[in-house]
Amino acid sequence: MNYSIMLISMAILLGEVLIYVHIFEKRKPRAREMVVIAMMSAITVVANIICAYTIPLHAGTAVVIITGIALGPEAGVLTGALARFVCNFFMGQGIWTPWEMVAWAMLGGLAGVFFYKPVYTGYLEDKKKIRRECTKYGVMQLAAPAAIIILCELAGYIEYIIAAPSGETYMGWRVYVFGIAGIIIAAVITRKKVAVNSVTTTVYTFVSVFILYGGLMNLAAMFMSSSYQNGDISISFESLKLLYITGIPYDAMHALGAAVCVFLFGNTLIQKMTRIRIKYGLVSDRG
Repeated sequence: MNYSIMLISMAILLGEVLIYVHIFEKRKPRAREMVVIAMMSAITVVANIICAYTIPLHAGTAVVIITGIALGPEAGVLTGALARFVCNFFMGQGIWTPWEMVAWAMLGGLAGVFFYKPVYTGYLEDKKKIRRECTKYGVMQLAAPAAIIILCELAGYIEYIIAAPSGETYMGWRVYVFGIAGIIIAAVITRKKVAVNSVTTTVYTFVSVFILYGGLMNLAAMFMSSSYQNGDISISFESLKLLYITGIPYDAMHALGAAVCVFLFGNTLIQKMTRIRIKYGLVSDRG
């Protein structure tokens, strides 16, 4: 039983969230900002609980990403962490809670880093024309980060061919590790340059949920399993490789469920939140 490693990992994860909360509080946020974050956290909790017991989608994950896109990385991080903490009061608190809080916070925060400030479409504007232009422009911009992630995955495949032991498959830890490296590089290069539309947000949702959320929670599964008495998974690289291989189907379904939600109602919700952001003077949050 290895409680010490589990406690250390949980302390580090909670510390990361608390540091961000401290930064948020230090700049003395306005009440309107806190109300919007609380509102989006509540919507996220309700959406996640409804989907958990009805349809096999992941609307909660989608709302966290949409919040980051519409309101910026700070709101995305805080909404993700708070919503997951509250959500687990209904779905079960445990040693997995800090991991899930950080995973959702990463998704929301990174969404605010990738996408530039959404533009509000007025009632008298030609919405179809604007949507076509944004989609065309967004697809062109999406080519650069997609190419970076693909190149990183290609580097992982080359490493697999050169250095992998016999019998080992590529569809495992390399997909996540090299994918995370590609996302980080793409975020640095294309920071706040990707247009907001149904295509770019859907693709971002699938890739980020599969690689980031799945990559972190598979690591969490190893620590959590080893912390129980007579746990059948030890803390080792071999155990982690096994978890990454077996976790691919669930991670793919989670990513697909969230991406479908973003595709169906993402643009509508982003427009509503953009209107709130402009109306209540939250534009400065997005630089």
